[in-house]
Amino acid sequence: MPESQTEHIDYYPSGWNEEIHDQYYVEWVYDDDPTILVRLDGTMGEGDYSVVPITGVNSDGEEFVTSPISQLSEEEAFAVAETLIYAMNGTAGRVKGEAEFTGDQDGS
Repeated sequence: MPESQTEHIDYYPSGWNEEIHDQYYVEWVYDDDPTILVRLDGTMGEGDYSVVPITGVNSDGEEFVTSPISQLSEEEAFAVAETLIYAMNGTAGRVKGEAEFTGDQDGS
C-alpha cells in the first residue's frame, strides 16, 4: 500500500493515486477509472471541511456527486475520506471479481 503524504492518513489502497493540491485540498483518484475519486476540501476554513465521494462523470462532464459530508473538523474529514477510499476500493474490487474481495462467494 502506498504511504500517504498527508498528516492524518498513514496508507491508502494500491490502485489509487493521492493528489495533494495543497494542505486543504486533496483527492484520491482510482487508477482504473480517474472519474472515481474522493475529494477532501478544507478551503472554507477550520471546522468546515467537506468530503465528497465522486463516482463518475456524465455525458455533460458533470461529476456524479453523492451527498457531500460537510462541516467536519480536519481530523474528522480525513477519517471520513479514508473510510470512503477503502469502501470504494473494496466495492470496485468485488465488482471486478478480485479474489481479495470475493472470499465469501462460492463462484456460482
